[in-house]
Amino acid sequence: MIRTAALLALMPFAATAQTADQKAALIAAMNASDCTLTTAEASQVLPRLGITRPAAIALSRQMMTEGIATFASDEETLVLLPPACTK
Repeated sequence: MIRTAALLALMPFAATAQTADQKAALIAAMNASDCTLTTAEASQVLPRLGITRPAAIALSRQMMTEGIATFASDEETLVLLPPACTK
């Protein structure tokens, strides 16, 4: 019983670590693509990174809240902003 409770208590930390890893991978991929990611590119890049569509939406919202990403005027291109954009 104690082991199960301990494992359940650790689950949010595992999810947070996975999200942090996915965010880092997404930022790296965007930096490799001149700090942008179009909807068309996302359909190819995200599966390679192991990021699902719902996770990508959550990550992009998180990045926008943090002020490190925004959408371009076409509303189809996610743009990485400094300091996350290193290009």
